[in-house]
Amino acid sequence: MTLRLFPISLFTVLIVLCSCDDAVVLPRVKIASMHVESKIHARMARVLVTTQMKNFANQSLETQFTFQLPDTAFISNFTMYVGDKSITAIVKEKKEANKIYEESKQQGVSAAKIDRQDDTPNREMKIFTVSVNVAAESKSIFKLQYHELLSRKFGYYKQRISFQPRQIVQDLVFRAKIFEQEGINKFHYTLPGSNTTETSSNELTTVKASDNTRELYFKPAVDYQKDRDISKGISGEVVLHYDVEHNNVGGIILQENEYFVHYLAPTGFTVLHKNIIFIIDISGSMQGLKIEQTKLAMLSILDQLHTGDYFNILLFDNNVKEWFSEPMLATLNNVNLAKTFVHDKVHARGSTDINTGLLRGISLLDITQSLGGTRGNIIVFLTDGRPTSGITKTKSIRQGVTAANKHKFSIFSLGFGFDVDMPFLKALSWENGGFARRVYEESDASSQLESFYKELENPTLIDVKIDYPNNAVELSSLTSTRFPQYFKGSELIIAGKINDHFQLHLDAHVQGQGSVTNLDTNISSTAFKVGSERESSFMEKLWAYMKINDLLKETALTDDEVMKMILKNKTLELSLKYNFVTPLTSMVVSETFLPRKIGYDQDMLNDPGVDRSGYVPFRNGNRKAYMKSKAGRVFHSQSSNFAHQPYPTHRPDTYALSADLDKHEVRKDSNGGSILQIRLPTVYCVIFLLQFLSYFSR
Repeated sequence: MTLRLFPISLFTVLIVLCSCDDAVVLPRVKIASMHVESKIHARMARVLVTTQMKNFANQSLETQFTFQLPDTAFISNFTMYVGDKSITAIVKEKKEANKIYEESKQQGVSAAKIDRQDDTPNREMKIFTVSVNVAAESKSIFKLQYHELLSRKFGYYKQRISFQPRQIVQDLVFRAKIFEQEGINKFHYTLPGSNTTETSSNELTTVKASDNTRELYFKPAVDYQKDRDISKGISGEVVLHYDVEHNNVGGIILQENEYFVHYLAPTGFTVLHKNIIFIIDISGSMQGLKIEQTKLAMLSILDQLHTGDYFNILLFDNNVKEWFSEPMLATLNNVNLAKTFVHDKVHARGSTDINTGLLRGISLLDITQSLGGTRGNIIVFLTDGRPTSGITKTKSIRQGVTAANKHKFSIFSLGFGFDVDMPFLKALSWENGGFARRVYEESDASSQLESFYKELENPTLIDVKIDYPNNAVELSSLTSTRFPQYFKGSELIIAGKINDHFQLHLDAHVQGQGSVTNLDTNISSTAFKVGSERESSFMEKLWAYMKINDLLKETALTDDEVMKMILKNKTLELSLKYNFVTPLTSMVVSETFLPRKIGYDQDMLNDPGVDRSGYVPFRNGNRKAYMKSKAGRVFHSQSSNFAHQPYPTHRPDTYALSADLDKHEVRKDSNGGSILQIRLPTVYCVIFLLQFLSYFSR
């Protein structure tokens, strides 16, 4: 009897559970809306992301997720709205921020902490970790703002904004507005998941244009999102490209109160011939796809050398193999010979003697100094690992290379893959007038190498220097004013603080050496005002942003521990003063804070469309649930819910989400998960049925 009734009883229980009106599957994770707004003034982008989180559970929950920001971006503000309260985050030294956040978790109150993950490599993007603790049965709105100074490459400024909610969103909006005083002469954009370049409005976007502005509005419908992915929707980036008029050969100085920024992109100069040597790591770790992609890239790059360029190729593992004992002119015959050398000799083997390879490369390029004339001098250094042969201490390698180079040649380093010592390569290049980049070990690695070379392909000026009257500026406030080379399509940027009696007028003297004519001109500042009187100085923020980056670079370069500590303290001081999340700081916000003045730009926040009504009062709970995530996506547990407050023009139906709680319907969350919540009548029904079946089974 018992065995016969068991399948029947199990089946009956399942029927009851699945058919009872009180059996409800509720979405535990839902984004009601997500709005991203970017405003660009004078190359400085300010991006505001507004999100709303809802915890349906009767206990406080912690979630931890990651998001991507451009490599050069600093988070500058973070505000949390809980109930009818708003709390603005403060930047603290990392240890202190961690302590505040942990104490808030223990109290079961809503809190958040933002950390920069410098050890997580990603394509020109930084990974930030956001840890959020949401009180029981409460909604929380989070507004995150970051600043990014856009750099110019290939004749365009480029902004990349990660746009991947990881689920279908009813109200998903992206807006961007660009204002440049010189006037905008080029503009195009691409949408997430698309390679199509757009310049104007289409069925998905609205573009408005004037002489000095471009505006983009993108609101993908639900059906469009589902076409991308039925459950996860849109995933990718909005990418903006634009350029301005560069009519003044001495650039433009924008001045606001006691701070200034000088943008310099000289045009009209003939491209210089260059002396260039490629130093390529062919050690055993380069075996496989890396060495094949390096070979493909080199074959393409050799075709792009200009007539009049002198070049050479040096291969190293634990030995050195050079193409010729001196640089060769880039004739058609020599280029073909070099291709044969690359094809025959670029094979992975041996250990890694970085020191010998670099020193030999410098000595080979030294020969070109006798050629005379104004020429670009470039070393392209590619490696995928760390020194394992010869001198292996990176500090000693840097000292020896810098002493041998004597600032004659700019060293541009490429780190292939994730095992390479990027801090070493960055310091090596910074000390020698260049920069370092990572090459990602993926299918397009050869095109990454080619793109890197294109940045260096066309030097137009060398020894560029900008001087300001000694009594006009605070010399200690200036960012770098000396540049070994200027490459066509790029831009040089200097920022600083002006002494009081020069605030109405600032002059600069700009010099540089060209192939036919030299750059030698004077330039005066242009008045420039951004925002309202309520805002802090835009130029001051831009200066602080650049100064922090310079200090971080100086810290990486110095080997003096005392000086390193002094520089770190200066960086920390500026980071705290201007509320920037840097490698030394974290941003923390807690419901335990007293209400603080919101630090966002007022024109971005004072929008009547932002509704703060309809919040569900919170209850503190004792238990916590934890969630993990991977870079570039948000992973949600099935015991928490996120909803995003629309910003700033669409008023949400604040009662719709709450009304969903009362509907007796079965639903799944956007990640395919669901939770079965059984109300009290259902429990009574099941207990009675089990007792009934148990009685008859005796």
